[in-house]
This record gives sequence, structure tokens and C-alpha cells, in this order.
Amino acid sequence: MLKTQLSETDHVSVTVDIWSDRRMRGFLGITVHWIQRETERMQLKSKLLAFDRSKGLHTGERICEKFEAICDEYNIKDKLNYIISDNAANMRKAFTVCFPTEQGEEHDDDGDHLDDPELWHDLTLEDQETVGAAMAKTQRLQCFAHTLQLVVRDGLSETKVASPSLSKLSKLSSLLHTSTTFKHVFEAEFGEQKAIPAAVITRWNSTLRQVKAVLQREHLKLCAVLEMAGHKELLFTTREWNLLKEMVDILKPFGEATDLTQGEKIVTISAVVPSVLSLNHHLEKLKPQVRFLNGLVRSLQASLNKRFLGIFISVRMARAEDGITAPFSDPVYLKAAALDPAFSLLWVEHHVLGSCDIKTEVTQKVKDLILQDAADPAKSEQRLLVRNTKRPVKMEDSLLLTVRGRRRMWGRVELYS
Repeated sequence: MLKTQLSETDHVSVTVDIWSDRRMRGFLGITVHWIQRETERMQLKSKLLAFDRSKGLHTGERICEKFEAICDEYNIKDKLNYIISDNAANMRKAFTVCFPTEQGEEHDDDGDHLDDPELWHDLTLEDQETVGAAMAKTQRLQCFAHTLQLVVRDGLSETKVASPSLSKLSKLSSLLHTSTTFKHVFEAEFGEQKAIPAAVITRWNSTLRQVKAVLQREHLKLCAVLEMAGHKELLFTTREWNLLKEMVDILKPFGEATDLTQGEKIVTISAVVPSVLSLNHHLEKLKPQVRFLNGLVRSLQASLNKRFLGIFISVRMARAEDGITAPFSDPVYLKAAALDPAFSLLWVEHHVLGSCDIKTEVTQKVKDLILQDAADPAKSEQRLLVRNTKRPVKMEDSLLLTVRGRRRMWGRVELYS
């Protein structure tokens, strides 16, 4: 069934990731995405191709071998347009072996503790050209959610002032999950099913959920419970409590952006540029307002501009360096945002922080990119008409409201060939 469906389409993209369970067993997951024609309607499709146990070292060569075998099994290797993976060194190595990578893409191993550093050296220029010539049409895109995770990690790691509060919060959560005596006292005051969730080191938004959960409790009551249970060392001072509130205000839009790009039934790549520029604008507006976490705001903005440099260059908010292709510089991000009725080009007006001339220039640049594709038969095999009967969602709304509005307004968008 799935092989038949994939045989009927000429273009697919895939997402690739590696997970470890609690027993530290590795699994390689591959999901395929394509547009399927159904009578006069086109529908986004996503199917899991493989979720295989990966034994031994997660080397780039081993990932590549498994990936190629699965592509051959479903006969999609020649149909691949984009491969989306995280930024880990073994993933980069795998798709340097299988397919050409962006030159100049910054390497960030992110503390993966890979087993043999010698495995991650780039291919020779001759080998890259050979592989590139064979698979030139396939491009690897970095995972937006993973990159955003790294931005927040950078911000929190550079903000030592928040460490005592987060440390207390982590210990409080651990106490609720390990001490039945404390849990009984806590639930007697706040009710059952009101625990503080544990944070997961690889998911920054779990920390945000943890902070939100503790702030739902009344500060003085929580202090009283901790003191009565003999845990005075975990008492939050008024300053620490207000600091956590400010952290939520700063990080909440990052959580919304993460949620916005995790859908399977809607196009999510179109949200990348509006999200990144909106987050930058959010941080810029916060600078004169924050009381405790100025360092967090500065660190987040610096990391955002570094890790998504290609987007800022493309909208004239940063300068390109000769010979270096910045991350997220593929024009597909600009085109996708402009062609999504929920965003259109409103993000240029609201979130490109520049003069009117620069905004006009960026708008024309995006239009020219789309028109170039429309004039290229190889890139416009299917001309799509989007029935636009509703006005786009306002960009000044929160990102989460934007996606909710988009799902409500465009959930039944009809596409015609």
C-alpha cells in the first residue's frame, strides 16, 4: 500500500532522527512526507518508513547504510528533495556521505560524546564533488525544533543568575517523585495530580513546563509546606519567585514556536522565518523591560542570530561572509513563508527590523524568488491555486494563536492542479 502510494509521487522529503530508550538502546527513525493527489484535492501525507534498533556505534557511515537501504526498499532515493535531521555530528557525517551538505555549515557537536572524533572529519573535496554530482538535487535541512532547543540551551547556560532557582525547582520535583511522605503533605495542601513535572535535559520546553507548574502554586503556601516538611533549603525567596515569572515571560514564545512547527497535517516549514524574526523582535522589545534576566535575553538573541544567521542575512538584518553559507540560508524558507496564507508577507512589515527601503527590498526579493520558480518548468510541475477567502492571521498575535487561527481558517484549504 505505502510503496504503491510512493510510486505515484515524484517528490518526497524525509525526517531522520535517533532516539535512546531508558535502557540506552538506540533506534533510528525515518519518516517520509509527500503530497498525494486525491481527485481535485491534494493532501499532505506522512508515514513512518522505519523505526529500527540501532546496535553498536551510531557512526555516520552506519546511519548512512541503514538510510540508503530503506530508501532502496521504498524506491525513493531519486525522489528526495530534502532531508531534515538534527545537528549532531553523526547525522551530519551520514548525509555528507550519502548526499552533499551546505559548505560552511557550522559544526556543533552539542556534547553528544561521540565515540571516535576521527569519524567526523569532512570528506575530501574530491569525494564531496563526486557525491555531490551524483546526488546534487538532494539537500539536508537542519531541524528547526532542535536548533531552537540549542538556542534556549545557550541562553540558560550563560545565565548563572537563574541557576539557584532552577536547582531548587529540580530538587523539588525530584522530591515529589521520590518521597511519599513529602508528596502526601504537598497533595494535602494543593490537591492530587498537582505534582511538579521532571525536566528532561534534551527538551528545554520541559523546563518551561516545570517552571509554569510551580508558579501555579501560591508562593507563601508552597514555602509553608516546604518548611513544615523540613526542607527549608528549597524555599524560594521573593526575588527567585519573581525571577521565575520573568523567565516564563521570556521563554513562552519559544515554546509557542516549538509547538507551531510540530504538526503533521499542516505545512510547518512556512513558520520558520516568521517564528525566528518574531522571537528576535520579542527579545528586542524585552531589553528595556527585564529586571533580573538581562543576560538571558542577550544570550538568547545572540544565539538566535548565530544559529539562524542565514535568515537574518536574507532579510538584510546581518551581513554575509564571503565563501561561507550560513545556517538556514536556503531560500525555501522565505518562499514557504510568503506562500502560506496565514503568514503571507506580513512578517516583513512587523518583524524585519529595518528601514522602509529594506522592507521593500526584502519583499521584492521574496517575490522574485517565487516568480523564478514559477518560470522554471523543473520547479513548477504542479501549479497550485490556493483559494484565499479569509484574511491572513495578524502577525502581532502570539505565534500559538497564529497557528490555531491557521488551522481553523485553512484546515480545509483546497488545492487545484
